[in-house]
Amino acid sequence: MERDQAMSAAVGVGFSSTATAEGIASAVRLALARAHAPAASLHASARKRDSQTLAEAARALVLPLVFHDEADLRRRGGDVASHSPRIAALAGVGSLAEAAALAGAGEGSRLIVTKFSRDGVSCAVAIVSES
Repeated sequence: MERDQAMSAAVGVGFSSTATAEGIASAVRLALARAHAPAASLHASARKRDSQTLAEAARALVLPLVFHDEADLRRRGGDVASHSPRIAALAGVGSLAEAAALAGAGEGSRLIVTKFSRDGVSCAVAIVSES
């Protein structure tokens, strides 16, 4: 993946009920290190709106937390690189983390870090494409 030093990034996250706030924060930090881009915001499915664990991670990272409804995520579903049959059946997209990152970065965005998972947390990073 390309490295874009000057652009801020939208980090998409998905996570299991066993994930901890520190686990989420650690995965986001790793995603940003892989992206070589500063984060502007953290993005997730609206299904996670009531998650205190995610809110705690966002506070620890000092990032605004933005939620996207399923329709917004599905609009970016064709742009995701990863495909989990379980997540596709649940949410209609192959990767919630990638779809959330792309929705957060906006129209014309692209993934610079495809989904990776660790400790029950999936992360992806997107930026607005310059081309």
